[in-house]
Amino acid sequence: GRTIARKTPAQLAEVAQAAVELDGVRHMVMTTGTPPTRDRGAQVLCDSAAAVKAAVDLPIQAQCEPPEDDIWHQRMRDAGVDALGMHLEAVTPEVRQRIMPGKASVPLEKYFSSFEAAVQVFGRGQVSTYILAGLGDTADAILQMSQRLVDLGVYPFVVPFVPISGTPLEGHPAPSSDFMASVLKPLA
Repeated sequence: GRTIARKTPAQLAEVAQAAVELDGVRHMVMTTGTPPTRDRGAQVLCDSAAAVKAAVDLPIQAQCEPPEDDIWHQRMRDAGVDALGMHLEAVTPEVRQRIMPGKASVPLEKYFSSFEAAVQVFGRGQVSTYILAGLGDTADAILQMSQRLVDLGVYPFVVPFVPISGTPLEGHPAPSSDFMASVLKPLA
């Protein structure tokens, strides 16, 4: 009850301008979660990015799930989004289905077609994804997926899963440092 569930584009622009002027903020990340719409939040991101860019010159990274129609990548770019994140989180179908069944309803191939289309709009290295190591994917599966992403021009942020109290995965173990080393050393 202490935050506004859905901020308006004008509210985001006001906060962004104040953050730049008062705190020296140099970039902004916007995400919508995953609304049950065909654009998966891209329209909200377009409206919000346009409002922020009208108020202040601030680089914006938007985060959403792959929209059904790839035209949304260009619309987001035209609205002022500078970089795009579409986060896989888990890389194998089994782990995706077990850990995040809703997100797993978007097939990996849809992510890849959307990654390819987004890279054409935003450029190599300006499209990214997060992969949470420790959810059950093997190091080899993460590395194979990361290679495929890099080949497309998508930057894979591979980070350790950290359990959070009060969530369904609070008892799921974090990955060991050895596991992370087995992924991060070859990934680098």
